[in-house]
Amino acid sequence: MSAVLMIRHLPANLSFQDKEQLLKHYGAQKVWECRKKRNYIFASFFNKETAESVLRRLHQLEIAHRRLVVEFSSEKEPIKDCSKNVEESLCTLKIKEFQKLLNAWNPSIDFYQPPPVHIKYKYPSLDPKIAVNLIFSMFKHKPLYIQLLHLMNKMGLEVPFSDNSEAIQFFKDTFQELFSDKIVTSERRSESESEIESCDETEKSKQSLPSLKKRQHTLPVMRKRAAAILSTAILPKVKKSQLNQEDVFDVVTPVTETKKISLIVNHDILTRPIEEPEVIGELGKFQKEETPLVELKETPVEEQPSMTRKELLKNRISHCEMKILPIYKNYHPGQPSMRLYIKNLAKTVTEQDVKRIYKGYIETLSEEEQNGFDVRVMQEGRMKGQAFITFPSIELAKTALNETNGFLLKERPMVVQFARVANKNTID
Repeated sequence: MSAVLMIRHLPANLSFQDKEQLLKHYGAQKVWECRKKRNYIFASFFNKETAESVLRRLHQLEIAHRRLVVEFSSEKEPIKDCSKNVEESLCTLKIKEFQKLLNAWNPSIDFYQPPPVHIKYKYPSLDPKIAVNLIFSMFKHKPLYIQLLHLMNKMGLEVPFSDNSEAIQFFKDTFQELFSDKIVTSERRSESESEIESCDETEKSKQSLPSLKKRQHTLPVMRKRAAAILSTAILPKVKKSQLNQEDVFDVVTPVTETKKISLIVNHDILTRPIEEPEVIGELGKFQKEETPLVELKETPVEEQPSMTRKELLKNRISHCEMKILPIYKNYHPGQPSMRLYIKNLAKTVTEQDVKRIYKGYIETLSEEEQNGFDVRVMQEGRMKGQAFITFPSIELAKTALNETNGFLLKERPMVVQFARVANKNTID
């Protein structure tokens, strides 16, 4: 593996300078073209590792709808003329790169030239607060202190490692405002302490000095736990006082003689009439007022006329709509019989509503045949919302099922089927 890469499929509208700038952006030291191999560009790098990393980054990279192909090449760098270009050592190249970065305005955007002269930074003027913050940041961040020393060295300023009385005096004068409160309080304390000390000295002069005693080293005292203290503690004995029974219980005197109760009943007590006492006023007694019974007369309900066939077909849903509704899923009319079974009825549906729908099928029949017509609407329990209609013949039941299945009664479609007939097998 060499440190030279061969790049193909670069866009044709790019000039050589653009291609050279692109490859040097990725760290190429030299870029050149070969006359024998057109549309090929060669780039040399510092070592094999950098060339391998650039190959991974540029290979199959899409630029202007074209994918680059990057390979290692055995091509050698073209030899320079001694008269035009002087070979530079690696040390000089590194120094130039460092100076370029040092004086650069913004290397990330390829602004390697120094900033313009007319651009200046506008910072606030230095005051004691800013100076204190700078000192604090120098103590917190060591690199800032080192960079400041480098800058002082570059500007040719005095070395700050020796004592400077002028700097100390300047510090006291400039920063006196920040520490004025502490200085005043400390002075007041010193004055009060000096007055106390003067009083104490006069008193101490009168008193004799106390004799000094040597401090004896004693072992630490072991503290007992609460349980151990309670176990060893001697509680005072409680004196028990003797109580007499006479003080606690009442004295019961024994009964010497039993008293007899005599009951005298006359023989004619049953024959005597019972004298009821006259009640005057009857305080607290209320007499119940007898209210006359009112007979409720049942008002006959007027029967509404039966529906015609046009009304039934007009208010009935189509077969396509039945397929969409989940109520008619797996619908089957069942085995034909004289009874119809209806479900999905509203809670407010009555027998009169159902009779009005199916009464029109028996109006042409005789009175004897009409006696076989019966309507029952379930309004309680689990069967609520269901009904059974009995017809005199199976043919009438068939026509009623075909015309009323899907009829909208109180905005709910009726599901009409033939009711199951009780056979011998089901009865057994």
